[in-house]
Amino acid sequence: MIYYFSATGNSAWVAQKLASQTGDTAVNMLDFLKNGEATPSPAAGERLGLVFPVHAWRPPSCVLDFVKMLRIPQGTFVYAVCTMGETAGNCIAFLQKHLLLNSAYSVQMPNNYILLGNRDSEQRITRKLSAAEKRIAAISEGILAGREEFQIKRGILPALLTCVAGGLFNKHCGDRKFWVDSTCSSCALCERLCPVNNIILENGKPVWQGHCMHCMACLQNCPEKAIQYGRVTRNRERYVFPSKAP
Repeated sequence: MIYYFSATGNSAWVAQKLASQTGDTAVNMLDFLKNGEATPSPAAGERLGLVFPVHAWRPPSCVLDFVKMLRIPQGTFVYAVCTMGETAGNCIAFLQKHLLLNSAYSVQMPNNYILLGNRDSEQRITRKLSAAEKRIAAISEGILAGREEFQIKRGILPALLTCVAGGLFNKHCGDRKFWVDSTCSSCALCERLCPVNNIILENGKPVWQGHCMHCMACLQNCPEKAIQYGRVTRNRERYVFPSKAP
């Protein structure tokens, strides 16, 4: 079984590729998290994989919430695959405070946190996805072989990034700067996609409830590009996983 969380499609694609190559099944964590449903435990001898994006060099808070719901039989081979724009820091080490892993990997994917800058160019997206396909094939081989290995692109000063920058991000990333412009069509997609049920529609417009984790699912997936964050996103291109990608 492979459980994944994906706000813009990167981690979903990785999980589905892994499932196809390992013969496992990819399941969205949000099927359980949003409804508070109990998480099925792996069967004895079954592999358990987690696939998720790196948020400020840490696992997303909803992934940690999901991990706390898991009941894992002794002897289960447990692995994690984190996706990131550039580096993962000590994201996996942070996860291991909550879950014992047999192996872990990182996969570089297109940047999607456009609050800090423009998304990757089309050429860079194509290059990253091509490299990711090869990377996923190698990861699948390791998983099928049951290899205990940790192959993470941690970057420079990973402990500082995860402990300090990640801590500050989680403490201060709020939703007060989100707003919606006049092109909003009241489709409610943002409300349905929010992994932490942080958005409700009032008079047909989204209102944020104060417990955002900055996954950007609402902003990136808005079909009208009506959701903005302060003044920084108005002229920036959105990113969702390319529908024509392999």
